[in-house]
Amino acid sequence: MKSDSPPAPSPESETLEFKWGQKRGKGGKKRDIQFYQSFTLRGVDYSLFDNVYVKNDFAEPRIGKIIKIWETPTLERKIKVQWFFRPSEVSKCLTWIKIYFNELFFACGDGDGLATIHPLVIHLFIPTLV
Repeated sequence: MKSDSPPAPSPESETLEFKWGQKRGKGGKKRDIQFYQSFTLRGVDYSLFDNVYVKNDFAEPRIGKIIKIWETPTLERKIKVQWFFRPSEVSKCLTWIKIYFNELFFACGDGDGLATIHPLVIHLFIPTLV
């Protein structure tokens, strides 16, 4: 009996739903890292400085801002995300001001946990962007 439903996508076909956007320039010590302005994944466009909602199965969802998009000479796709913090995460540091439960605080600087680099692995990281 023939089924009318389409076959399940293979992991290989999922990678076809990724497309780089506009190139920004080359960088790195050997000028062999390609930076990008944007990328498209599963029909959704993501650009530099977009805010993203990141979910996973292990922790509470996070909100971040894409601050760098690039591809290495070995064709690894990567993004750098700078995070927003919830009041519960910073209230001990900001005792002199009133903090509302629905506020977010944008991380500044280059300290641990303020910004993180993530591989653009199609089936591990990007499906969590909402």
